[in-house]
Amino acid sequence: MLWHLCPWQQSLITIYLRNQLEKGNNGIVKSKYLVFGIEARDRKQAVSRLAKIESDVINKFKLLGCKCVPVNGLERLRIMHDYLNQDSLEKFAMKSFKDVVESGLTPKNFITPTSFDFRAKDYYKIGDMFATTNFLVISAPEISDEMLADILNMEDALSVTMHIDTLNQTEAMKYIKGKLSDINKMKIEEQKKAIRSGYDMDIIPPDIETYSEEAHGLLKEMQSRNERLFKVTFLITSFNENLQKMKDFRFTLSNNIQSANCALRKLDHQQEQGLISSLPLGKNFIKQKRYLTTSSTAVFVPFTTQELFMDSKESLYMGLNSLSNGMIMADRKLLKNPNGLILGTPGSGKSFATKREMVYLIW
Repeated sequence: MLWHLCPWQQSLITIYLRNQLEKGNNGIVKSKYLVFGIEARDRKQAVSRLAKIESDVINKFKLLGCKCVPVNGLERLRIMHDYLNQDSLEKFAMKSFKDVVESGLTPKNFITPTSFDFRAKDYYKIGDMFATTNFLVISAPEISDEMLADILNMEDALSVTMHIDTLNQTEAMKYIKGKLSDINKMKIEEQKKAIRSGYDMDIIPPDIETYSEEAHGLLKEMQSRNERLFKVTFLITSFNENLQKMKDFRFTLSNNIQSANCALRKLDHQQEQGLISSLPLGKNFIKQKRYLTTSSTAVFVPFTTQELFMDSKESLYMGLNSLSNGMIMADRKLLKNPNGLILGTPGSGKSFATKREMVYLIW
């Protein structure tokens, strides 16, 4: 039997898929990289410990339902090339490290852009692309996990970098107790002022009381709930071919962040350090840091959903991801279990989807 789709049927399917694509966010490509490093006595010890940490990281991501794939040296160079050459459609030319030996060049020659320009204080140019790196001031006592999702869903060329350094538990406790000593010193100074001015010494400024309560609460959490302390630097880099559009986007981004009781600050005269710190190298040259506990730091973990988008010529549309709103494309013949179950309310398109898939599989 020969199957054939009428023109009106083809048009109907095309319109339906276009409408679903507009509902999703598949026009935005997101790449998420986790870079970790350690301090070791020598290379042999470092390789051994890094291999163990890598295995632990992959297993932890499996528990989250996310796929984590290690990258090799060539892939790292490709990532750097794509990041630094956003103004060009030129593909990464290096196929293997033999190309470096045969050409007499260095890997830097394969990834560097045409030029860098850091003369402006609050933005810079990479080739023909304007860019600006800003840091996030986390001033809110409680942070919602929706803030990072809102930033990542903005339709612009954007890079979000988080540098997270853990503190030794003994060092963290010493730091908090030192802050408590400073607060108590401030209380004593205020009480002395009260006595000299002739009013009640028990009246303490509200800010000092708030700081004291938060510091005592943090100390209690670390002692009883096994919380750890982290130093976090949060950087946001935006790119645009037009300088004014880049500034307008920064203004919009700043307004969105202010709604979460945080602030976006410029890195004046530190744009070069900001660029290097935003690269996936694990190096941080920005001194602005915020101390956060384990639970507060976990809010910024961006690995919350797994995209179901199979790269196959015969992949069919299966629906929209309820969390990320991305299109689900799958090829049943490549799945471990090709069976499926279609659920939905009356009139939601169950029959249409079933017939469409049957036609494509037989056609």
